[in-house]
Amino acid sequence: MTDLTQLLKVLLQSELPFVLIGGYAGISYGTSHVTQDIDICMQLTPATIDQLRHILEQYRPVIRTPQRLSFATNPGDTSQVKNLYLSTTLGPLDILSEVIGVGDFDTVRKNAKKILLFGFQCFVISLDDLIKTKKTLNRPKDQLVLHELEHIRAERST
Repeated sequence: MTDLTQLLKVLLQSELPFVLIGGYAGISYGTSHVTQDIDICMQLTPATIDQLRHILEQYRPVIRTPQRLSFATNPGDTSQVKNLYLSTTLGPLDILSEVIGVGDFDTVRKNAKKILLFGFQCFVISLDDLIKTKKTLNRPKDQLVLHELEHIRAERST
C-alpha cells in the first residue's frame, strides 16, 4: 500500500535540501490531477545519497529496474549518479538532479516558492518553471496538466 503523503513527510523531516516537482507540485498550485509518485529535484552527491539511504532504510528502497536492486548497496559508485528512481514501501520516489526545460538544482531552487507543508517549510518548483518543464516534456499526461496549470497562472495574473 502506498502512502505518498507519509513519504513526503519523511523527506521533509530529513531536512535534506530538495525542491518538490512533478504532480505534487502541481497539486500545490491547485491542479486536480492525481499523482502516483513523489518527484523531487536535489543535488545528488555521495553524501546526499548516503543520507537518503539512511532516511529511507526502513521503507526498503529498491532501484526501479527489472532486477530491483537494493538501494542500500546500489549503486556502489555514487560519484556520477544524476537521477534515482526508487520504489519504497510508501510508494515511488523519483529524484532528479536537473529538471528538463529548467536546469539544475540550483536554478530550480532559486526560482522555487517556499510553502508550509505538513508543518515543514518546503520548496516547490515555481509555477512558471513547472509549466516550462511540462511544455518541454510534451508527453500526453503533461499536456493534460499543462492546460490546467496555464489556466491557474492566467487566473493568478488577473
